[in-house]
Amino acid sequence: MKWNTKDRLALEVVGYYARQEFADKHIIHTQAVANYTRLIAVGEGMDENQSALQEIAAWFHDIGCPESYKKFGNTLPVNQQREGYILTQEWLKDEADLSSKEKEWLADVVATHHQFKSANELGFLPLFEADLIVNLLDGYYSEGQEQHLYDKLMQTKTGKELFEKIFSPLHK
Repeated sequence: MKWNTKDRLALEVVGYYARQEFADKHIIHTQAVANYTRLIAVGEGMDENQSALQEIAAWFHDIGCPESYKKFGNTLPVNQQREGYILTQEWLKDEADLSSKEKEWLADVVATHHQFKSANELGFLPLFEADLIVNLLDGYYSEGQEQHLYDKLMQTKTGKELFEKIFSPLHK
C-alpha cells in the first residue's frame, strides 16, 4: 500500500509521540485535533490540497511540546510554538511532496497555532477552532468559558456547528 503524504506524516508524528513522555495524551489530543480540523476544512469547502495541508498542520501543531517540556519544564504556548517551529522546519526540509511555500506555511502555523490573529492572517481557522474545541474538552480552560470562547473565537460555520454539537448538551 502506498501512503499519501498526509497519512505518512501523520504516522510519523504518532511514532514520534509514542517515544515521548506523556505519549498517550499527545497522541489522543493530536488525533482529535486532526480529525476535527479535517471536518471543519471540508465543511468550509476547502479543496483537497487545502484540507490536506490543514490536517498536516494539525498533526504537527503540538510537535514542540515534548522538547518544550524537556527544555523549560512546561509546554506554555510560547515555548511549544518556538520549539515546534524549529522541529517542523527540520522534519519537513527534505519532504519532496510539499513545496517550499507549503513547508514555510506549515512551520509558521505551528509557530502561531494558539494565536487567533495568525489563524485569520495565515488561513488556518479549521486548525485553530479544532484545537480550541479539544483544549476545552481536555480541561485547558476554566469551566464555564465555553460561551465566551465561542462568541470571541469561533468564526467558521462548520466550526460553530461542531462546537454547538459538542458543548450544547453540557448546558442542558
